[in-house]
Amino acid sequence: MTRVLVRDTRAGVGMIVALAMPVAIGAAALAVDVGSATLATRKLQGVADAAALAAATDPAHAHAAAERAVAAAGLAVTVDIAAVPGRYRADATVPVAERYTAGAMPADAARVTLTAATPTYFGRIFGAHAITIRRSATAAQTRMASFAIGSRLASIDGGVLNALLSGLTGSSISLKVLDYRALADADVDLFAWLDALRTQAHVSAGSYDELLGTSVSVGDALAAAASVTRDSAAAEALRTLATQVGDATMPLDRLIDLGPLGGANAGPEGFARINALSLISTLLERSSAERRIRLDLGGAVAGLATTRVTIALGEPEKQSPWIAIGDTGAPVVRTAQARLYVEAAAGTAALPGLGGLASIRLPLFVELASAEARLDAIDCPAPDARTVTLGARTNPGHAAIAQIDPAQLDDFTTPVALHPAKVLDTLLLDIEARADIDLGAAEQWQSVRFEEADIAGGTPKSVESGSAVGGVAQSLAHNVTLTPVLAGLPLPVGPVLGAVGGQLNLLAPTVDGLVNLVTGAAGVHYGEADLRVTGAKCGIARLVA
Repeated sequence: MTRVLVRDTRAGVGMIVALAMPVAIGAAALAVDVGSATLATRKLQGVADAAALAAATDPAHAHAAAERAVAAAGLAVTVDIAAVPGRYRADATVPVAERYTAGAMPADAARVTLTAATPTYFGRIFGAHAITIRRSATAAQTRMASFAIGSRLASIDGGVLNALLSGLTGSSISLKVLDYRALADADVDLFAWLDALRTQAHVSAGSYDELLGTSVSVGDALAAAASVTRDSAAAEALRTLATQVGDATMPLDRLIDLGPLGGANAGPEGFARINALSLISTLLERSSAERRIRLDLGGAVAGLATTRVTIALGEPEKQSPWIAIGDTGAPVVRTAQARLYVEAAAGTAALPGLGGLASIRLPLFVELASAEARLDAIDCPAPDARTVTLGARTNPGHAAIAQIDPAQLDDFTTPVALHPAKVLDTLLLDIEARADIDLGAAEQWQSVRFEEADIAGGTPKSVESGSAVGGVAQSLAHNVTLTPVLAGLPLPVGPVLGAVGGQLNLLAPTVDGLVNLVTGAAGVHYGEADLRVTGAKCGIARLVA
């Protein structure tokens, strides 16, 4: 009987199926239950991301914010929530795992960990009724600030500014003093301007970075600014300039760095503002092919009989932008380098011993390096209590009463040769003058803090050199060395030298005012740097790990 059963194969399939059934159920459990757990894990990660973003937006109530986010997700399982506020350091030199510090205060980030149990379908046959899943997400507040370095003009002379802008454009600029005052007082919304420029210049760019990388004409840029400027007088002046500036073109990424907002195609209204007059001078300065401009102002400057000004503009270091948006640490924004040579002469005056009238000259050379600013910190203790801290240092430079060759001004890699200047030239007596001031060759970084009212009002703040350089021409005139060059005749040199020194001291304040006006239009001052925080945003959370 036993031998018969062994030879009988009619029940073989049933036996194989019976033996394979546990394996089939196990495979089903693996495929269905693990697949279900994987799907649930992905869904839980999405909820953890949302909860971390909510918690980072309000770190003081991180757990409650995370609970609301989880509840809004409507998960069908019970979720355990652990939300820990802390601080996040966005520093590329720090390993990613070490950038978040749990519990550090004041908190600007949060890490949320969600734990849940997803049910099994086939696994329960083997006693496994659920699979525990756990997902974490870390989010930090994005803090951005828009800042610029340059200067608003404290005094405005329409004739000098028209001559300077005409020299930059190679055309004839003719605005009135009231136009310049309106431009100095007006601001342009940065993102509204860029949106208008996209239309004005017919640029089909998706993101702001693509728009900024496209060459546009300065005329289109000014016309776009006019269309979004709320001040009617400033808008009219911008429209007038747009028709007078010629056909120069340039990519705007030489001026503007939008940082983390560059990849967007729409920006926050009111976040960043640009002073209209600074925008004009910067656009014209950096689009101009002519880096050396000669202005013959004649007797247009009050107190001077003749005035000639030669200004040379260098490129900012590493093509640094003029206005930048970023979080702490980068970029550093620099002004242009500048060299200025002023040849001023007073009207004729009687000098002792010369028996007639003579004119006193004051040749002044000023060299300015780049002033620079960086974003050091953004603090947001409350939505209406933003503070931004900039680091800045002024431009080291040099000033002298000296005679130079203006052709040397263009080459910023080579020092300009300085020679004694002939300040008095008569048949009987010449007087040469020489004086030098170092404007601070090793300036330290200074910290400048902008409060909420400063940011909202666009209030400029200045940093000054450690050297006393307020009135450079006056300082030079007080310390000038005068050397007589006689024609071989006995003359009362002492009284003449005293009179010439007195005349130089009278000329110096007027020359200082002229230098301040011209360098201010170029965005620089000797011994000073003007800073503005034009916008700041806090509390926008982003996932960081």
